[in-house]
Amino acid sequence: MNRSNFLKQLIASIAIGKLPVSLTKDFRKIYLLQCFVAGFRHYEGMKLLDSMKEGDLLELVREPENEYDDCAIALHLQGNKIGFIPASVNEMLSYLLDADALSLFATITHLEKNSQPWENVAIAVYFVQEVNKELPAHASYLTRIEAPHYRTLNNKKDVVKKEKQLTLDNLFDDSNRIINLDAIPAEQMEAKAYFEKYYTNYPVSINKPGRFVHIKDDGIYSYMYEISDDIQLVKNDKGEEFLEFFLI
Repeated sequence: MNRSNFLKQLIASIAIGKLPVSLTKDFRKIYLLQCFVAGFRHYEGMKLLDSMKEGDLLELVREPENEYDDCAIALHLQGNKIGFIPASVNEMLSYLLDADALSLFATITHLEKNSQPWENVAIAVYFVQEVNKELPAHASYLTRIEAPHYRTLNNKKDVVKKEKQLTLDNLFDDSNRIINLDAIPAEQMEAKAYFEKYYTNYPVSINKPGRFVHIKDDGIYSYMYEISDDIQLVKNDKGEEFLEFFLI
């Protein structure tokens, strides 16, 4: 078997980590992305968390017709959808998948059951490369797994507003989350660009100045570490109650 055919079979098997060293020494994994699973709580992830293991392989499934994001990439574990690649970092990967330019794989790298759900599972997306030359010294990060930074680990701080007890747990349960695009500080331009891109199609009318948008999915939690304690309960013209988040 020539080397080219062997590489194709190796990629198809997705088993490079389980093959003898003698067969894998001429191949390496190149990591394109390391991140947490977005939307983990809203699919099958929480049901499967106790059975998950670091090193489990995930399937990358494109969802070009997704109503929230045309670059959406779902993550499946043994046929069960557990969430998505975060919308803020999925665009280039979606192009690669659509073009079938690389055989991309994903694996669970870290599990942390004591954190909030959006930080329970960290993954890496990679492709397998034949080793025919050394990587530049500055590119060594492409071949190593980084430990994730947990911003919510054991963070159970309570926030009390308008006689209603709000914790990070029930904030996550409530899907009526809004943010005022015009109130995002200038120094948070990355956050503002993110919310402008993905949520302007979901306006909410609130009796306050500004452009309010409905964050129905977990997009707000990409910036949870920047959210102040000043989370307020507000109502629209119909009397529906929303949680207004503020970036600081």
